[in-house]
Amino acid sequence: MKKSYLPPLVLLIVFPTLLLTNLNPSGRATATNSGNQQPAQAMSETLNLDGDLSLTEAQNRAHWNPHSTGLTEASAWSATFHDETEISLTTAPTEAGHVATGAWWTTSFKSQSRIPLYDTEPRQLYAHFRVEIASITLQTENEWLRIALACAVKRGNDAVVYTEMDLWDSPNATRHPSGNIQSGGNTIYRGGDVVEYKIDQASPGEWTSHSVDLTRQVDSAWALKPGDSLESVYVVIEVTGSVSVTLKVDDLWITQLQ
Repeated sequence: MKKSYLPPLVLLIVFPTLLLTNLNPSGRATATNSGNQQPAQAMSETLNLDGDLSLTEAQNRAHWNPHSTGLTEASAWSATFHDETEISLTTAPTEAGHVATGAWWTTSFKSQSRIPLYDTEPRQLYAHFRVEIASITLQTENEWLRIALACAVKRGNDAVVYTEMDLWDSPNATRHPSGNIQSGGNTIYRGGDVVEYKIDQASPGEWTSHSVDLTRQVDSAWALKPGDSLESVYVVIEVTGSVSVTLKVDDLWITQLQ
């Protein structure tokens, strides 16, 4: 999990191509419409366990590894894992931090090892998931809040970098000068070991399905090289200030195109 950095950001809805998928009982993903990412009708091998939270609550919790960084006793958060993940977070005005849950190589990858992203050329890896922002409350409308799908990549030189795909941003989370949203791009923030792209501005109360080309996003952010490997894919809520959020996640699958 990355360290908390919490920059201010910029709001514009820019949608890189999203590809909806159906997951069949074997755990393999079949595309249902075409796009510039996973080809239609292509078959994928599933690389992680328990994306649909089909086990006991305790087993789901172990696989999904919920945790927080930067928050203090002034804030309250919880995560439940009954058929779907539900994260609730309430913060105090002076708080800054994040809550994350998802798939890490140590707890969720079938191989129990990092997944190579580059052989003789980049591998084609995708993340498929469903998400619902059940509720959002901003105390003053000036709070900084992001909800994103993120992934951590360990590079061949042992550095770890983060690529984040924002699903929702508060108005005050949209004004960082390192982004290019205002000029029609899709980058919200770029700095240090983090690059953030905008893929959605989800409507609270509605389930939305996404299929993200992880290879394409990471390569765009960091230029993939031999030795780079995937460490984790997770959903993160990052905040500065007083907010209340309830987020639901289900069917988080990491797949590799065959």
